[in-house]
This record gives sequence, structure tokens and C-alpha cells, in this order.
Amino acid sequence: MSKILVIGSFMMDLVAKTPRAPKEGETIKGLSFSQFAGGKGANQAVAAAKLGGDVIMTGKVGNDGFGNAQMQSLKSWGINTDYIYKDEKESTGIGFITLEESGKNRIIIIPGANMSFIPDDLVKNKQLIDDAEIIILQFEIPMETTYKSLDLSYEAGKTVILNPAPSSEIDPDYLRKVTYLILNEVEAKDFTGVDITDKENAKKAAVKLLKQGCRNVIITMGGNGVLFLNDAEEYYVPSHKVNVVDTTAAGDEFIGAFAYGLQNKYNHKECTEFANAAAALSVTRMGSQPSLPTLSEVEEFVRMNKK
Repeated sequence: MSKILVIGSFMMDLVAKTPRAPKEGETIKGLSFSQFAGGKGANQAVAAAKLGGDVIMTGKVGNDGFGNAQMQSLKSWGINTDYIYKDEKESTGIGFITLEESGKNRIIIIPGANMSFIPDDLVKNKQLIDDAEIIILQFEIPMETTYKSLDLSYEAGKTVILNPAPSSEIDPDYLRKVTYLILNEVEAKDFTGVDITDKENAKKAAVKLLKQGCRNVIITMGGNGVLFLNDAEEYYVPSHKVNVVDTTAAGDEFIGAFAYGLQNKYNHKECTEFANAAAALSVTRMGSQPSLPTLSEVEEFVRMNKK
């Protein structure tokens, strides 16, 4: 089986559950506090691994308790952590999450050691890219490291999934080096200026992204479903109706599940449907990595939700 390489971030998620988000200057009483291993890169690695994917991750944590917890979480799911560095000066990344009872969230991240993962750290282990078939990237590490990852992956002819989150500008020349651009409706609006409220507007945004050089565009819209578009294929997959508890890692689950589908030779429609179901199941649970389902759980969910 081909390997999935995640080049990305680690965040320890500190979650305050609250009836609603406080207004400016307001103090309200929260409902509970929880701590979970997270970060977009780590979540996407765990998402793929819990489904049964063969996953390696590289990035940087602090030499602290949070960093050790991150490593243990990844190892517990069989992820190769041999190429994760520890920074002696910077702390492990932190995510402060305000989680409303409705499941909506607001997140502040302090990247910490993630931002000291420089291109040289990647270049000295270039064989990781050579040995992998699928590369997953996000925007929680320095942009120059993301660019170097795209350069090396493109030169090696690898399949590249880019999740441009948190939303940030990217040199358009690099979009053509991305095999699959997977982004949510907010990020898609930032890239295209299209206000995405339904599948028709999602298609308008996706067409713009294809014209910018993207080969395959997948726009996730939460309760409004998912759109997949390339020059030859178009698929719209409606959302599953579920009891939403926590949406924090839903996008990461979608990406990990999509990569797992590619790794197992699913076609594009099958990848999109499978990832959509896995993400829907993830929002019914609390936490980032604890919410990510196993393959048997997703298969059971699909069986119970056949339309």
C-alpha cells in the first residue's frame, strides 16, 4: 500500500464549552473544559491512520509536555513519528477553542514550534517525499516550507492534497502543483470572492479555482454538502443529517478520509462520498482526535444512512 505523508502542524486544543460565545467585554460562565491533541496536520494524519491508512508525519513540536502528548497520540494510532522534531526554544502550538452548545466554534491558535519547521528540516529528509505517494499540506507551518514541500512533491510526481487553512494568500504559480485543493466555503470565498451559500455558488468558485491552475477542487460546505469539480467530472454530495456536537476537526477528517480513499484506489466520487460520511460522523463527538472515526465506524454509519 502506498504511504501518506503529512507535512504539517501540531496544536494542543484547549476547549471551553459554553452556551454561546461571549460578546465584546462580556464574561459568561462556561460549561466545561477539555484538552485534546490537535492541529490540522496531526488531525489529518490521525484521521487517515484511524481508518487504516499507512501514515508518516513530519513537523515540529516543543520539548514539553504538550509535545510529548502529541507524539504519544500519533504513535497510539500507528503513525510513524521518527521525523517529528523537538524545538528547544519554542513551545508546542496551542489552540484556544470556544465551543458553543450548537457545535459552532471560534479558534485562536498560537503556532509556537510549528513556525520553526523550516525548509531545511524538510530537505534533509527528502526521502520521505520520495517514498510517499500522497502528500498532505496545510497552512499552519511557514509558507516557505509549504512552498518547498510543493516543489519537491511536484518534481517527484506525487499526489498532493492542499488544505489552505487557516486561509492565507498563496503564490498562484503553486496552485498548479496541487493535485487536490480541499477547502471550506469560507476559505473558498477568500480565494475567489464568491459568497458560497449553495452548490451553484460553490461551482462558480470552483470554476475560478480551476482557471487559476488547480486540477481538482473540493469545496466542503458543512450542512450544505460537498462539491467536487475538475475539467471532466462534477459531483455534488449532500450532507448527512446528524446531531452536531463539535465541528472542530470535521474538515481534517474529510481530508484524512479523502486521502485514505485515494490510497485505496477509490474513484473521485467514492472518495468524496466516503470523506463526507466520515466527516459527518466526526461532528457527533467531542474533541479533535477523539472524534475521528475508525473504518468500521464509518462503514456502519454509511449502512445506517443509506438513502
